[in-house]
Amino acid sequence: MAEEVKTEAKTPEVMLREIETNVEKRVEEKIESSLVEKIDAKFRAALADLKPKVEVVGPASELRAVSDQMAAIGRDFMQKGEKRSLTLSGAGAYNVLKSFETVITDRHDILSKVRYEYGASAQTNIPVFTARPARPAKQDEGATGIGGDAIAEQSVTTITPYVYYSEIFVSAENLVQGAANVEAALPPLFATSFLDAQHYGMITGDGTMLGIFANASLTSDATCVAAGAPTWTDLIKFAGTLRKKAFSPTIVISPTFIANLLLSTEASFEGLKMELMTKGSIRGVPVFEDPLAPETTVAGNVVAVGMDPKNYVIAMARELVIEPIRTPGTAGVYFQATSFFNGKPILAANGYQLKAV
Repeated sequence: MAEEVKTEAKTPEVMLREIETNVEKRVEEKIESSLVEKIDAKFRAALADLKPKVEVVGPASELRAVSDQMAAIGRDFMQKGEKRSLTLSGAGAYNVLKSFETVITDRHDILSKVRYEYGASAQTNIPVFTARPARPAKQDEGATGIGGDAIAEQSVTTITPYVYYSEIFVSAENLVQGAANVEAALPPLFATSFLDAQHYGMITGDGTMLGIFANASLTSDATCVAAGAPTWTDLIKFAGTLRKKAFSPTIVISPTFIANLLLSTEASFEGLKMELMTKGSIRGVPVFEDPLAPETTVAGNVVAVGMDPKNYVIAMARELVIEPIRTPGTAGVYFQATSFFNGKPILAANGYQLKAV
């Protein structure tokens, strides 16, 4: 434990004598320093008259002035035994980037594979043959009264576009004082949102667009062998079913189910794993992993779809339009985006749904 230091109390008389002594000493030092400064000043004045005066005005002089000031402050603080820090105090430069970064979204690659129909119409009608002519039969020479073909049937697939709407409010400060061009960033931003709506409507359905994973939206069915997620056995049989038909099918399935197949430890499927990883197909049928494809395996749920993507049509009555709207009492601007579209399979019979049991 530190020892306590005791100090003797000074009387007022002693304190007064000390003050008088210090004052006298400082006065003497001041007189001596004043004489020295006067002599030095005369010598410096004489030398200054002999040298040309050069003054540089600009950043260099400003920087030198700051440097000298910092040095003077440093010397003063060192003499006093103090330590200070030099800060920008809000005078620093700001670097504001002029481009926007946006949140990543799901991939919408499958939309590049479907069929789009454009036209400013209240409805889009696509003529279709819902059934082909019957298989021809051999006829005898000179036969008469041959019956007509009652199987072939022509119809139309009708699609009614509806308006889809999105809105973004941009403040007046952001429009006028913002570093980035907000208006230039809006078209791709809105476009991504509307693509997301079309993608979601195509895969799962949104109450207007008919999704390919909605039960009975495609009328050809296949079923899994056992309950739970689809296995290699299910996908091998499903690919074989698709290969029997004269079309160019693609298997659309959740990435989760594909991961299950690749993580399978069954050695008998190593060749299929290699095909899936290197070629992205099962038995030659392309596989498309869609991020919006459902992953539920309750009995009756669709776990995979096999279809030519061109069998799905999105009818566009009007493409994306962005309009700035000013509202009374509001300084900012509402940017309203609208588009008219709808989508459904052209022929329900031209697609297969693999269902859980």
